[in-house]
Amino acid sequence: MESTLGMGDECELPATASVWLTDDPQPGLVLVELTDANGRPHQLVDKSAIFGSDLLPTSTYPRPTAIRCTIEDINGEIATVSVHWVFSRVTDMPFTFDVRLDTLGPVAAG
Repeated sequence: MESTLGMGDECELPATASVWLTDDPQPGLVLVELTDANGRPHQLVDKSAIFGSDLLPTSTYPRPTAIRCTIEDINGEIATVSVHWVFSRVTDMPFTFDVRLDTLGPVAAG
């Protein structure tokens, strides 16, 4: 099935919420993990409300979630996506990485 997503589109990338870290600051911090198209693991930590599913301190972990991102480029089956709320410490630019285009989904309504 061909993707209907294109450059500039916001989308959701499936990921795994691995552990609830702390209740402070509200609404609490969660560690989320994913593997990019090159097999490199990435870990993101942010407030639970940032991610695409209901994450609570009482939830069972690990559990599926999603990371909202923007498609910056498409090269065949690989999409370069950016996460605008995570900035590189080196370049001070949004964090970008490559993922398989077929793993991306439209932003969930709600």
